[in-house]
Amino acid sequence: MTTTSHVLSDMAALRSELRQQGDPHCELFRLAPWRAVLDIAFDWLSVLSSVVLVVWWSELFAPVAVVLIANRQRALGNLLHDAGHRNLWRDRRRNDLVARLFIAPLLFASLTRYRETHFKHHMELGTDGGDPDLLFFARSGPTNWFSSYLDQVFSLNAWLSSMGGHLVSRQVRTASQLYILGWWLGAVALLWVVAGADFTITFLVLWLLARATVFHLITTFREMCDHFGLQPGGVFTFTRDMACHGVWRWLIHPRNNGYHLTHHLLPAVPYYRLPEAHRLLKGQEVFRDRGKVCCAYFTGADPVTGVWQTQGRVP
Repeated sequence: MTTTSHVLSDMAALRSELRQQGDPHCELFRLAPWRAVLDIAFDWLSVLSSVVLVVWWSELFAPVAVVLIANRQRALGNLLHDAGHRNLWRDRRRNDLVARLFIAPLLFASLTRYRETHFKHHMELGTDGGDPDLLFFARSGPTNWFSSYLDQVFSLNAWLSSMGGHLVSRQVRTASQLYILGWWLGAVALLWVVAGADFTITFLVLWLLARATVFHLITTFREMCDHFGLQPGGVFTFTRDMACHGVWRWLIHPRNNGYHLTHHLLPAVPYYRLPEAHRLLKGQEVFRDRGKVCCAYFTGADPVTGVWQTQGRVP
């Protein structure tokens, strides 16, 4: 049985149980595009406000600004993820237009390429050579979680991906890369005219510095939360939900991105309905029996970092 068959089988098992209850999940597919528009605007304003903090108040706020910008870069990445699933608008033209104007190029990303690779991630989940998001194991024996995390952080390919996005990918069409560069040239020129040279240069420095440091640290940790330390073979065996709250969740999983198992089982549910979807799934027998849910990052009875042990697999 192929990985894709296992994935589809897991999704079918859940939906079969839901259908027996009258499809209570169907309402979760309903979109509210205004939510996405407001969240995009909030992220843009948060980034620009962070730059204002440094330029017009004090350079001492630069470290705080880098963290805030990196967090909003992660949040925008989650919105790009929903755009890839057409969860901003069901109408593809509107969905893709908004993503290509206000999200993807800002993150050095091609929406088309992102959608292609993310579909493979869903269908070939955990497959060596098939899943583009598959993380490697750098050690052949058990180790502590922080060593496993550092192995991923110091992967050159992972850092280049965080820093340069699709601009450094050979699999992305030249036309897409030129669009990203052209978008940035236009955005920088507009910002220069409206806000001046100091503001524009500070924005560029903070944006790139955040991508190269805190964004990479957050993204690596978030990706490990999704699948690391689990066994390939289907959605239930290789994906987990992070049902956490508090500051760590805000930093690592903005836009409800921690509900990754819920997302893989119901990918048409938009990000703002994932907590509701997770509560629904917790009431289903197949999810209770087979779903993997962590309620803490570092401490508690079952923190996600506690299961980040190598399983004998090497790169």
